[in-house]
Amino acid sequence: MSNPITAASSSTTGDITITSGLGRARTGGIPRNCSCGERIVELISKSQPNPYRRYYRCLYAASLRLENDDHVFKRVDEAFTDEIRQLHNQVRILEEKVQLLKATIRSERPTLMPKISGGCVPVIVGISVVVVVVAGIMMYK
Repeated sequence: MSNPITAASSSTTGDITITSGLGRARTGGIPRNCSCGERIVELISKSQPNPYRRYYRCLYAASLRLENDDHVFKRVDEAFTDEIRQLHNQVRILEEKVQLLKATIRSERPTLMPKISGGCVPVIVGISVVVVVVAGIMMYK
């Protein structure tokens, strides 16, 4: 007797199937869990229209060989494509935030670091601070 999970196949061609009023809910990216709470397994189709095509399926639905149900069914290549689109959108949003932060830093830089005329003034100020700190440490000992 064959294992129902490894022998599961489907003749469905998309990840949204509507038959007899029942429809599969679309999941974005790689599915993690089915809406029924069962985990997702990766299977290989043995059907004529999609031989050897990999897909994700709800373990419960796969073990009972359910078809046209509300449990998760999604082709692996479609899941990867969705996942890449989601990552691309996240990268685009992060790039926009970085650009906004850069613009904010550029606009606030003059108030954060006032310009001092004369190139050696900051060096002299820095040296005098070091001298005062060293003198304070020596006096403390």
